[in-house]
Amino acid sequence: MALPFAVTGISGADLVTIIPAADIASGAQRPAARLGTQTWGTNGRLYVYAQANAGIAANVTVATVNVTTFLATATGGTYLSPSVAMAVGDQGWFGRPSV
Repeated sequence: MALPFAVTGISGADLVTIIPAADIASGAQRPAARLGTQTWGTNGRLYVYAQANAGIAANVTVATVNVTTFLATATGGTYLSPSVAMAVGDQGWFGRPSV
């Protein structure tokens, strides 16, 4: 299966790669988007850019993204976490079905 890429709003967004908190803090990498940014993927999912509020395993299907702070946790939600495990403060795209 091909990896998803953004089809609206953000040309060329990498919906798979995470940005480690240490790289953001040191200035080695910039965040991929502003927290809360949303885009559609070619796989029909709606993606939101969020920050891990706790350790989150790869491909967790019950991630919750807070609609005010855009902090993500691995409990009780409908978002799929990125395909790489995340530590506190890491940022990445969380996807959910559009229907």
